[in-house]
Amino acid sequence: MSKYKKLLRRLSFISATSLLLTACEPKIDDIKTTSSAKQPSTNDFMVVVNRPNNMHFIDLRSDEIIRTCKLPGAMLPGTVVMSPDNLTAYVLAGRFDRIFGVNINNCDLVFDAKLSYDNVRVKSIGSLAISPDGKEIYTVHNPTKILNDHYEVMDTQFAVYNAADGLDAKPARTYPIPRQINILATGDDGRVYLSGSDVFVIDPKNGQVDTALKSQTGERKLYGAPDVLTIWPLGRVNDEFVRMYTVPKFTDESMNMDTATFMWGYEKIDLKTGETEVKDFGYVEQVFFTGMPRPRHPDEFYAVLTQLKRHKVSDLSVIKSIDLERTYYCINFSTDGSKLYLGGTYNDIAVYDAESLTKLNNIVLPGGDMSLGTFQVFSLPRDQVKF
Repeated sequence: MSKYKKLLRRLSFISATSLLLTACEPKIDDIKTTSSAKQPSTNDFMVVVNRPNNMHFIDLRSDEIIRTCKLPGAMLPGTVVMSPDNLTAYVLAGRFDRIFGVNINNCDLVFDAKLSYDNVRVKSIGSLAISPDGKEIYTVHNPTKILNDHYEVMDTQFAVYNAADGLDAKPARTYPIPRQINILATGDDGRVYLSGSDVFVIDPKNGQVDTALKSQTGERKLYGAPDVLTIWPLGRVNDEFVRMYTVPKFTDESMNMDTATFMWGYEKIDLKTGETEVKDFGYVEQVFFTGMPRPRHPDEFYAVLTQLKRHKVSDLSVIKSIDLERTYYCINFSTDGSKLYLGGTYNDIAVYDAESLTKLNNIVLPGGDMSLGTFQVFSLPRDQVKF
């Protein structure tokens, strides 16, 4: 055989082998499809309650309500806290004396605790938190004994419930705590932060109470005592416990109120590390009800009531401010900090671009107003959600 015929046979063999390997090799598009199928997409969702007894589960990708669940009691105050897996919404409701646990995928009631008993009326002012493993539910009991001719105010208690106790849950244990406690938040170490005259922290295993952050008892040089208003447990998207204050800042040791400057600020605890921070973020020009740092932008603090303001903390400046169509009590962010949500008072959630403060949408809730309701924003893989 001539050397040219041998060369042609070798080239034909190489070409056929190459074609066979190419046919068997997966395409890049196929690889991408297979990879994304193994990693289901994740996006933000919201749970919010409104009158008379509605709990709404909302897809924040489309701003559409996935389902509305009916609570077996009045929604007030409407404080919502999510379980660690974000599949159960716990709601402080029943006119401040009942806790419901609701499965967000089918509206099943999985937990129900009536705080009042016998002739003892128990109220909880926005106090609700869940243990890191989801096995325990925490609240604050403010009990009053109802007698024939007078009321008897009883000691305030920190109450621990077992989530597994279901639909007639009773406190597994209680501990004495300071009075005037409202919102709670659980740290990653299992301890629970209590918002009061100071920020306290309690170990729910043994009831030991310590001061985590001094507020009313603090001694900041050239500052007066801070005034704190808080009934909305926010900050979970940042893994933070945060509350705002107003405070007089004096020019000298005379502490003259006539020459004082009034400041807005925040008290913050990192729920992962327990580190604390107290910092002014702006001057008192408007009244706000809630505020929080923007996720992934720790030098930006947003606050809301009749105005929405974006502050730069480091130089106490206002980046942008807008007047709102109505009053909103409650603010929260998307988990990536790109959008913000305003709620409370009436029956719609306003959606804004966090950078420009441009209004993007209104999510209208069937039913009445949200009143003091706290809505929670969280992330879930879409394959865990029943649409």
